[in-house]
Amino acid sequence: MKSDLLHGFYLGDLLVEPLKGQITGRAGPVHLPPKAMEVLLRLAANAGTLVSRDALIDDVWGAGHGSPEALSRAVSELRHALDDHHDNPAYVQTLPRRGYRLIAAVTPMAANTSSIVLGAKNGVDIEDIGLFENLKRRGVIETAIAYLILGWLLIQIADIVFDQLLLPDWAGTFVTVLVIAGLPIAILLSWFLEFRDGRAVFDTLSPSDARRRRFSRTYLSVVGAMAIAAVFVFVYDKSVGLPRAQTDVPTISEQPLLPPVLDNSIAVLPFLNIDGSADTQVFANGLADDVITRLSRVPGLLVASRGDSFTLDPNSASARVRERLRVALFLEGSVQIDGDLLRVIVQLIDSETGFHVFSRSFDRPLEGFFEMRDEITELTVANVRVALPPETQLLPAADFEDSNLSAYVLYRRGKEIYEQPRTLDSIAEIIGYYEQALDVDPEYAAAHAGLCDAYVARYELSNAADDIASAENECASALALNPRLYMVYTALGELYRRTGRAAKSEEAFNQALTINPKDAQAMIGLSRVYALQRKYPEAEQLLHTAITTQPGNWLTINGLGTFLFSIGRYVEAADAYRQVVLLDPDNFQARTNLGSALTMAGDFEAGKRVFEESLDIQEFRTAYSNLGVIYYYLGEFENSVANHRKAVKLSPEEAVKWLNLADALYFAGQRDEAATAFRRAADLAESRVAIDPTDIDTIFTLAWALQMLGENEKAKVRVARGLEIAPNDPYGLYYNALIDVQADDHESALTSLRLAVNNGYPAKMLAVEPYLDNLRANSEFRALIAETH
Repeated sequence: MKSDLLHGFYLGDLLVEPLKGQITGRAGPVHLPPKAMEVLLRLAANAGTLVSRDALIDDVWGAGHGSPEALSRAVSELRHALDDHHDNPAYVQTLPRRGYRLIAAVTPMAANTSSIVLGAKNGVDIEDIGLFENLKRRGVIETAIAYLILGWLLIQIADIVFDQLLLPDWAGTFVTVLVIAGLPIAILLSWFLEFRDGRAVFDTLSPSDARRRRFSRTYLSVVGAMAIAAVFVFVYDKSVGLPRAQTDVPTISEQPLLPPVLDNSIAVLPFLNIDGSADTQVFANGLADDVITRLSRVPGLLVASRGDSFTLDPNSASARVRERLRVALFLEGSVQIDGDLLRVIVQLIDSETGFHVFSRSFDRPLEGFFEMRDEITELTVANVRVALPPETQLLPAADFEDSNLSAYVLYRRGKEIYEQPRTLDSIAEIIGYYEQALDVDPEYAAAHAGLCDAYVARYELSNAADDIASAENECASALALNPRLYMVYTALGELYRRTGRAAKSEEAFNQALTINPKDAQAMIGLSRVYALQRKYPEAEQLLHTAITTQPGNWLTINGLGTFLFSIGRYVEAADAYRQVVLLDPDNFQARTNLGSALTMAGDFEAGKRVFEESLDIQEFRTAYSNLGVIYYYLGEFENSVANHRKAVKLSPEEAVKWLNLADALYFAGQRDEAATAFRRAADLAESRVAIDPTDIDTIFTLAWALQMLGENEKAKVRVARGLEIAPNDPYGLYYNALIDVQADDHESALTSLRLAVNNGYPAKMLAVEPYLDNLRANSEFRALIAETH
């Protein structure tokens, strides 16, 4: 028996290896001195039987060589190694003055075991106990509970920390799937691993095989399951793909939800020109516009904007008006001039039934135009009072001005042209009419405000600093002449916004809204100021307020789309633009915007189709430019160049149009002409930044143009300045990455690209960007692109 034990044996749940001089338990191996091991072997050979002290001394040390003190020391070393206690022994029992007895079960390693729990009193075979008891003894339940707790903690940490680290959405999905996949693996490992609660549990394993497993079952099961599951999930993601959030790019055919028709809503349609003369048209449009302006000042009354209601024809069907403008009532009529006599017929109609609420005709001298206009306004308000709260029955004090009739007609001619898409030629015509009006009446504040607006609009196309100086002079004159005219402050707010004076712009727009709380143009302008100040929630809320104030006004909905586009929410922007297109199918500007949003959302074919539809309606520089961008990303560089040339021809002073042309020329192989275009873009951008140092779009345009001209240091300074103003701007981060790629700093480029994507820049655009070809083989870049596929 003793010779069998010499090769190793189990003492309860401990492994004793005499030849190695060690005992292994849950805490790992412990060395045991040779004499102490000899004592243990002698006791193990007689397990359960008293062995006298003299017999132990003679067997271990030899007759006449040992001593009671040496035996006591050996037993003490043995107890220490076994972590046994004299008073409450689990292994070695002391019988005072008689000897020692080994009370733990002894099993030689050579013995075969089958599904037994060693070290348990009256141990039984697995077949003798139930499933639940077996699971408990194997530690499966304990492992499952521990795994679920750890998995839940990992998911919570990922949910909180990953957003702070700007990690992509798929990282959180990876952790969740890993935790789910690891649970069955942990249970299987727990079934077969042996150490638990101080017991060795074996399932069809020999002691020699089990000897190698010395770690806690629960710990090893959980950690091992996590590691194995991580490998499996990684392989699955690469071969099949984990579930990802789907970004559906809506099509133009989808019908958006329209606002409800409210009882206190009204529109004024363009009046019919009976005699067809240009002068009559001026009076017809002026009458409708002025009535709209005055009705919009009535508290509680929702009035469709002029730009929106004038998309319909005079005398349109009531069903069409209700569908298009979402109003309960609408005013229509006709205008005729006969010599010095002005004849006007007006009708207020219920859009739901098509029935007249009232109909009235007026025959007045031309000089009585203003009095007739006010009478029509008061008559209209009187007939919609039933829909208004009692406290809003009276018109507020009007902050309007009436001028000499001749000056008014000239002002109206200029304003009519201003309402249309503008070119340098049309703006020159607008300025001419406003100046003629001021020749007739130099104190006509509205004409001064109109000139201020016109000069700011021309600056956008001309890039001429003189236009800003002229705009400032005209706004100052308008303000001095009539400080209660809301349109003056709206023009002033736009001037300040375009020249980087955000605080003054905000103040001016707020003043316009104080005078006229329903000034949609001021709301749109103020929302753009908020966006520049990165007050995104305030900007979005203000645009929704503008839409509620003027239901169906395409300018407010378009403004919302432009805001959403600017912060990288392209699908939502497309929804807003689509609503404008459905409300006004001939609105080429909104259709072009829709194409831009679809393109940035990754649907190149849909964007291309919408741009072509827009150009079928009207030649528009932005539509040509964006169509050129699509051809650029499709690798059709000659087509891209052709469209960018058309955009530059329509807008020769716009830096970004030259930049887009330069990029297309570069990859079309026309490098010399590309350099010329890059220089032109840089010069135009420099002059604009000199006027507005906070114009980040132009700053980034300038930075890229300088980079492509070989001025890397200047480019880095410019892009750094732009990112200082707007640290999370996706376009700025994108251009910063392009500059780093040009400088072969791929690590910095990848950092900027990931930040750009996290802030809204579409990764699909990066996948087709020719300037990023040097990163195609980079695994991190490929992973960044793959995240959206």
